[in-house]
Amino acid sequence: MKPELTITEQKGPTFVPALAIFHCRWCLPDPEIVRGFLSDEVTAKSVVIPLNCTARMEAEFAIKALAEGFDGVLVLGCELGECHYRTGNHRALKRLHLLRDILGLVGIYPDRLNFYWVSPFDQENIRTLVSEYLNKLYKLGSFK
Repeated sequence: MKPELTITEQKGPTFVPALAIFHCRWCLPDPEIVRGFLSDEVTAKSVVIPLNCTARMEAEFAIKALAEGFDGVLVLGCELGECHYRTGNHRALKRLHLLRDILGLVGIYPDRLNFYWVSPFDQENIRTLVSEYLNKLYKLGSFK
């Protein structure tokens, strides 16, 4: 089932956000599952990149994705306390909060970077979170 987006505002009639999605391979092992949370239009413009753990999500990955023209960066990791490597997602949480603050300081809207800690057993919740994030990006418009 593809997500249904409720778009209230849109920057231009044909704007479709391009996403760089990084996900933990332990909670979402198949990139096709992650692509299934997106509409076909968004999937065509997006990349899905598995990480061994969200602790491996470097700030450079997000900065490079935005520099290459992606409208948003989304990180999906294991629920806090459920990390395969025990504290990987706690380290990622600290790093991603800091990166959002830095993006804001340099003039990039911090909501261009978002992260969620999810359960692989609750795919409806993941679909809802991804749809909410896409709605934010529709409101923000293109990053270019």
